[in-house]
Amino acid sequence: MAGDVRPSPGYYVAIALLAVGLLAGASLFLLLATRSQTTTASIEIGPPQPTPCAVGGHAPVCYNFTVRNVGHGPLYATCEPNPAAGTSATFDDGQLMKPISLLEGQTRDLTVRVQADGSDTVSAPKMSCNASAV
Repeated sequence: MAGDVRPSPGYYVAIALLAVGLLAGASLFLLLATRSQTTTASIEIGPPQPTPCAVGGHAPVCYNFTVRNVGHGPLYATCEPNPAAGTSATFDDGQLMKPISLLEGQTRDLTVRVQADGSDTVSAPKMSCNASAV
């Protein structure tokens, strides 16, 4: 056929580069769209600090724990006092578990009442919190 012009090798190179670029763009889009959340909840619990008990709280000793969100973003946590041997421990409102919400960098003080179970010795409790990102 007279008059038909064959494409030059540069044309094929340009088509190949276009296809590679489209494939790379689609791959990056899928990678970003399907990646898992990397936000982790991280909480820091300070040591128990003796504190005066509320009047009428019926507890001989109270301890204050400072709970701080050291992760990125808000978190939800459930905290629980762990009594020492021979004692019982509850939060100042009588709860055994306390749900809390903390924004990034926010702190909250939790007060724990401690009572001896049949002895005169009262030891400081420990605190544990299970946190999850919101």
